[in-house]
Amino acid sequence: MLAEATRILSELKKDDLYSVAAVKVPTPNVIVCMEVACHMLGHKPEKKHLNKTANDTNGFFECARVNLLSNPTEFLRRMM
Repeated sequence: MLAEATRILSELKKDDLYSVAAVKVPTPNVIVCMEVACHMLGHKPEKKHLNKTANDTNGFFECARVNLLSNPTEFLRRMM
């Protein structure tokens, strides 16, 4: 599973992550993925992130947008 995850990460492009960051109303699956990424990389949403984005009551999508998706190269490097 690790090899498959690494392969999929290597296929992602920076533009893909810029597109995710630009989403105004993320789907529940996108929010869960960004929550997992935040947990993996040690980011916790602040009060200002709560309910800032539609469907993101816990603030993880906004936290990921600010801390991870703003620098997609670094985000992909850390995920690998």
